[in-house]
Parts: sequence; C-alpha cells; structure tokens
Amino acid sequence: MVRKLKEKELLYITFINIESPPDSGSAVRPLKMLQAFKELGVQVKVISGQTNRIQERKLAVKEAMDYLKLHSPDFCYIEPPSGPMFYSGDLNLIRLLHRQNIPTGLFYRDAYWMFPEYSFETKLSLIKWLKFIVIRAMQKHQLKIFTKCITVMYFPSKTMSGFFKLKRKELLPPGCFLADTYCKKAFNNPLHYIFVGGAAINHGTVLTLEAFTMANRKEIIATLTYVCPKEQWKRLGINVQNYRPWLTLVHTSGDENLKILYDKADVAILTAPRTTYRDFAAPIKLMEYLSYLKPILVTNCTETARIISENHIGWVVEENSQSICDKLLELADNPDEIHEIKKGIESAREKNLWIHRAEKVIYDLDNTVSSTLSTE
Repeated sequence: MVRKLKEKELLYITFINIESPPDSGSAVRPLKMLQAFKELGVQVKVISGQTNRIQERKLAVKEAMDYLKLHSPDFCYIEPPSGPMFYSGDLNLIRLLHRQNIPTGLFYRDAYWMFPEYSFETKLSLIKWLKFIVIRAMQKHQLKIFTKCITVMYFPSKTMSGFFKLKRKELLPPGCFLADTYCKKAFNNPLHYIFVGGAAINHGTVLTLEAFTMANRKEIIATLTYVCPKEQWKRLGINVQNYRPWLTLVHTSGDENLKILYDKADVAILTAPRTTYRDFAAPIKLMEYLSYLKPILVTNCTETARIISENHIGWVVEENSQSICDKLLELADNPDEIHEIKKGIESAREKNLWIHRAEKVIYDLDNTVSSTLSTE
C-alpha cells in the first residue's frame, strides 16, 4: 500500500445500533469488523443506525453526506441489513460514493428473499405473502444498484457467490476472536455438548433432540446445553422436562455470559437439515465455536462442512438423527478423537481472526484491478 494503514481513512456504514449489545449473528459481524479495522490502525468514520428506523437513517445519511463534503476517504465499507434498506437516502449515498470514485466494498449478508421455502415454515396469510413480494422486489432493485455502484461485493461463501453475476466479487466469511479461554485437556463424563443459536425446525432443534434421545436410550453418554432465545423455544412448544436429565436449556447471550457455558463444554454442535440456503450459508456461530477452541460436530450442509473439513476442526455427518447419534456414541467410546482435533484448533483460530478479514477488505479496495472470482 502507498501509505501506512494509520493514514488510511475508511467510511464505515452499518445498519445496527453500535452502542447496543448484539442480539444476533447479523449484529455481531458489523461490530467485529469495526473493531478489526480499528485494530489495524485505519482511521474509521462510522455511520450507523437501524434500517427500520427511518428518522435514524435520515440523520445517519445526512451525517455521511456532510462528511463527504469535507473529506475524501480512501475507501468505504458497508455492512448492510439482513433485509432491504428501507430508506431511499441510503441508496442515494451509495450512488454518491460511486460518482466520487470512492472504492466501496459491500458484504452481501443474506439472500433469504431468493428462497421463500426457507424463510417460512407454515403457509403464509395473504398479507404476509404480499409483504414478502414487496420485500423481494426491493431486494432485486437494490441488487441492481449494488451491481452498478459497488466496487467489490463480498459473500460469506463461494457457493453463495455463485448465485450472483458481478464484475468483482470476493469471499469474506465470518471470523474468530481471541476468546479468554483455554484448550481443555480433560473431558466430562459423560461428554458435554453445547449449541448456541436459534430454536426452530429449520435450525435443527428437533433433529438434534432426536439424535441425543437415541444416543442416551440405554444410558446417558452425552449431555447438551442448548442456548437460544426464550421466545423461539416457546414457539416450538417443546417441553424441556421430556429431555431431562441430559438437556439443559439456557436463554442468554453475550460473550461474558456464554464464556462459562463454553468452558464447561467438550464439543460444540450445529446439526441442521440441509436446504438450498443452508448449503451456501457460512454460519457465524461456527467461528464463535472456534473462538472458544471447541471441536465442532456438524451435518453435511455444503459450506458448513467445507469450513470444518478444510480447517480440520471437527466432524461432518449426514443430516439425519441416526448419523448424529452414531457419532455421539463413537465419540463417547473414543474420546481420543477429540484430542486429535484439538491439536490444531488454536492454529485454525489464528488463521481465521476477524483482523485478517479486515486486512483483506483494505487490500482488495486498494488493489481494485486484481483478479476476480469466476462467475461460472
């Protein structure tokens, strides 16, 4: 790079309230990327505000416009909302960045709108279906603007990037942080697993409970702490008492609350059924598990399996309760398998830190003529 990083100026646009604790994976990523840019020494101008609060976005866009009258940042990086941008001024801001020839990267977070079968588990009412049609139209329109105005579009996985034909696209999967933890050498007896995420049929809740029930039929060989939002668990209508004594249900969030739960666990788990969308998703939760140095058991969703296999950080099984059960039984009989995974888990975390993701963005935007991903 021509100048040192500390002399670089970055306009960072996000659609969350950066002062509030993150309540989902989509809120975690913008905060981690912001922290990583600052750790690199880049001078960051932050524009934030929630997408569904129009007045908040109006003020945010005005702040950005005023900033651009007095400054010419080296780059701009955008962490958009999961859904569409509801305030048209945000799109005008992107057009302005394009007109001013400011290299701009945008992380294309989600494509739920392309796969309605994943978004909805029950038949929609007419009003909800019409709402979905409007949202999808907004997403298509905004994608056209991104295609014209964004210098580099980032995607969480290669599989997902293949759905989009763009001039310049790059991969920017989720990253790790250096959690204040240690690599356990002794295991619980029985082995203790942890899941942190959502509670829904398409999140694999039922699949996971079925597998643990089967594995513990004769004797308890695996216990599970299931961490999820309280409201989501209530909607499932599952009575946790039916799964005692091997299941512990916890409703909490935040690194300070999760740390003690992770430290107690031997293995983390993400066992969900395959869908088109889940095949190209790169769950941020995998990297959180890795941040806490947890070996990971997953089902064979394409990109999830790729992350596990390429980094040698766990095991991949078929997306059915019997396959998951078989692996639980195998690990109970052969805990040395966990030791083997742990040998390389710290180096895997080091290779996948958030700061490396931020470095890539700066490098890409500083070298916008470099090679692109194939659109095939």
